Amino acid sequence: MIGIICPSLFEYRALDRAKLKKAGVPVLLSGMGKLRAILGALKLYEKHPGLEGILLVGFAGGLTPNLCIGDVLEPLIFIEQDYCAEPFEKFPNKIQLGARRKLVRESRRAVLLTQDRFLTENPYKGGKLTHRFSTIGCDMESYAVAKFCLEKKIRFGAIKLVSDVADETASHDFLAACRRLAPKLNRTVLAAVKSFAKNFSGLKKEIA
Repeated sequence: MIGIICPSLFEYRALDRAKLKKAGVPVLLSGMGKLRAILGALKLYEKHPGLEGILLVGFAGGLTPNLCIGDVLEPLIFIEQDYCAEPFEKFPNKIQLGARRKLVRESRRAVLLTQDRFLTENPYKGGKLTHRFSTIGCDMESYAVAKFCLEKKIRFGAIKLVSDVADETASHDFLAACRRLAPKLNRTVLAAVKSFAKNFSGLKKEIA
């Protein structure tokens, strides 16, 4: 069994939950942010003892010029980016998924940065990360859920649609894009669920 986590209500409402329930896939509305997401993952895990994997779905911001609103991201690297505890621990924290085929054919590989704020500007433009990675998105939950799955030794994946490009128009574009992209989110998630079990391997060790 796999389960789905949706951070926000508009992502949750976009999904055909009746069809997912019929397929034996529970869907949980966690709330936005790392803390709520990891608590949601725990609830899903405890409620369904046979849970083998979690798929985090929803929207994300685009941080590199090669991303457009509506692009489907299927990240392999998740970075916790909103705090620095050096010299007590290395920064940034990073989790990398093992090599696997895409769940969704048209999706794009990406790095996903996780932080507890909605970006209306791109603080990474021209920085070290943009020089290191060609395709970067951001959300507020993915690293936390990846960390949970790593600790519980269950499979993890994320499917995100780009809703904005993290600039001064982001707050307006985000809401409009969520409404416009809701049908695409649903189609994409249904497609991902079909191929999740056979395509996904476990997580590699956490890399600092």
